[in-house]
Amino acid sequence: MQKKLKQIICAVDFSPHSDKVVAYAADLQQCGAKLTLLHVEQGETDSRCMLKKHLHAFSHYSDILARRGSRALFRVQYGEPAAEILAYAEEHRADLLLLGSHGSMAFTRLLMGSTAESVMRRSICPVVVYKSPEMVSAPQTESMSNRATA
Repeated sequence: MQKKLKQIICAVDFSPHSDKVVAYAADLQQCGAKLTLLHVEQGETDSRCMLKKHLHAFSHYSDILARRGSRALFRVQYGEPAAEILAYAEEHRADLLLLGSHGSMAFTRLLMGSTAESVMRRSICPVVVYKSPEMVSAPQTESMSNRATA
């Protein structure tokens, strides 16, 4: 028997790739689960500049969710990403953690190597790592005339 999802935590880093992760989370949330978008800022900074950045990004995510008929809670934690994601998931009794696999350098650090492994190994709930298909461009070939003039 499969457990019904009640609480989905989606980790975001404000990169363009996170837009796809948020859209995927909105689709998962159609089962009636509560969705929380969680951003973890390394360190313990809580400045006005950071707040403005967070509000802007969450407003953008709110638009993505609204287009899909979804909504979410928005949360910012400060500290070490894996530890904060795990603590938040445990505190809020998450049924599913959703993480992206490609994004900005900060998100890459969040999800590559020991952080992703730590989240997956220590999580109290299932973890989905969302990887969007990479854009593959056709190899560019030089024309004979370009090589001849070089």
